[in-house]
Amino acid sequence: MRHFVLNTMGNFDDDDLCLLRNFVDGIGMKGWRVHKGEPLAPVYPQDAKVFMSDDSPGIKLSSLIGNTVNMLLVSRELKETIEKHCGNSAEYLPLSIYDHRKRLYGRDYTLINPLRIHDCLDFKASDIDWDEENPDEILYVARRILAREKLKDAPPLFRIARDTSTYVVGEALASEMQQRGFTNVVLIELPIR
Repeated sequence: MRHFVLNTMGNFDDDDLCLLRNFVDGIGMKGWRVHKGEPLAPVYPQDAKVFMSDDSPGIKLSSLIGNTVNMLLVSRELKETIEKHCGNSAEYLPLSIYDHRKRLYGRDYTLINPLRIHDCLDFKASDIDWDEENPDEILYVARRILAREKLKDAPPLFRIARDTSTYVVGEALASEMQQRGFTNVVLIELPIR
């Protein structure tokens, strides 16, 4: 039973790829919801848009659109694959991508907001910076090591409890992503103890 971090930045070394630096237009301060696994649908715009920025000139679209704001932005085909494995344990919110000149560039994209949070870290083996004032609160995880006994009922796509900005993909979903040849999908295997 292997698990992988899904890197939302994608392949950062390919300058031709579209790399978004902005969150969905119109969400404003409520964007924190996507980092915490809270439902985004109640504040999501009807005609959601995200704009390319001048400091990232790449325009090549891919199965996973890399971004610096921790959104899971995927093509229709990748969304269908994730939805097949995850069902209603995530939100699937449509959006359009606009180019640097604010023209429609990509229409069939989806922001996936995984709502399942799973306690799976091995706190002793992982390299964790804890809050001194609130010792149960994690400030930063430098190295994640998963606890085997906590993974028995892990869903196919989830967020790590107390480290909710990290997306974890189970082996079956990761395998299908690789077999189907989805582009710009960067999976990093997590050690398990």
